[in-house]
Parts: sequence; structure tokens; C-alpha cells
Amino acid sequence: MLKDQLHIAIDDNECDRTNNIVNGYFYIIYYDAMTEQAQKEGYDKAPVIYCFAPDQNNINCFWAVNFHYFNKRVQEYILQGMIDYYDITNGNDKRVILGTKDLYNLYTNIVQGVRCYNRKGVFDAYRIKNQYIPKYLEVSPEFVITNEDKVNTDFNLAPGNKGF
Repeated sequence: MLKDQLHIAIDDNECDRTNNIVNGYFYIIYYDAMTEQAQKEGYDKAPVIYCFAPDQNNINCFWAVNFHYFNKRVQEYILQGMIDYYDITNGNDKRVILGTKDLYNLYTNIVQGVRCYNRKGVFDAYRIKNQYIPKYLEVSPEFVITNEDKVNTDFNLAPGNKGF
């Protein structure tokens, strides 16, 4: 089973399987890239994402922050901001909708993790209950995209990043 190969143990008490991905929640999605370019460059087959908006041009697509584009330090920084300013982990079903400006205010280089996903490529999805978001981000470092040096250089040490 793919979930076993990706080393993500999904607990049914902590996540709800869903066919409907809406903005304002964190998800683990099992995904096949729709474009040849994405497949050539490599892509994350099981990202932990925060969905923040539907796509305005294609009803099948949505915009999300893929937390696997950030190392653990950056993930913790962004999540702590979401907790401090928006109380995102309070209540399992609380929907917290953050716009692009809100996300940018949390972390200046958040755009590095922003991706548009096509629902047709999502073959399995789990909404992470809010209080368990930090737990599922803990599995992320083994899936961090690119190499650690590039992550540190591009994301953490970029001029103007808040908190770094």
C-alpha cells in the first residue's frame, strides 16, 4: 500500500478521509502530478498541505501551501504563527481561512511552497484534525523537497524573512 511505502501512519481518530478538499484546513493528499514537467522535476506524492483557495480559472484545481518545501524549522515557525495569530489548532473542526496576504505576513517566502493542485490527480485525501497538525508535520522532514543546503539558503536565510 502506498501509505506504508511513504511511512505515514494515518490514524482514523486524527484524520478524516475525504473526497472534498476545501480551503481553511490541513490535509495529507496522495497525489499523481498531472503534467510531464512536474513528473520530470520530481514531485511530492504525499504532501502535508494547507489549502487556502480554490483556483479562479479551473474548478478542478485548488491552491495550497505544501509544507514539504520547508525544513522543520520553517514548518514550526509558520505553524506557530498560525497558532499564535489565528488559533488554528483549537477545535478539531475549526476552519481557518487565510488569504495570500495573511500567509505572506506569517512567512515572507511562503510562496516557495505554494502550489496549484488538480483534484483529478488526488487519489486519496485525509483532512487532519486541527489538534493533530503538529504531529503530521513531524513526518515531513524525510520528504523535504530538494536538498538541505538549498532549503537553508533559499528559504531560511533569504533577506527580509520574518524570524530568521
